[in-house]
Amino acid sequence: MLGALFPLIYAALFTGLLLQAFRMMSMSSNASTAFKSDRTGLRTVHPELLDDNGNVTDEELWSVRFQDLKQTGWAPEAS
Repeated sequence: MLGALFPLIYAALFTGLLLQAFRMMSMSSNASTAFKSDRTGLRTVHPELLDDNGNVTDEELWSVRFQDLKQTGWAPEAS
């Protein structure tokens, strides 16, 4: 008796989990295309961009990009 119900229970659970997975994927794809607002509803800024008074700085921003030395073919010479 239990052996006959096992495939039905398995199929029902598998179908439910599959539908749940597709539902979650559709929700995440809809969220990425919509305007992303902060969860608090406020504009948030990284603390590194604030000056001593808490205002956003207007200093020039620098970016650093690290590359793998094996990919670039450049290596510092030993002295």
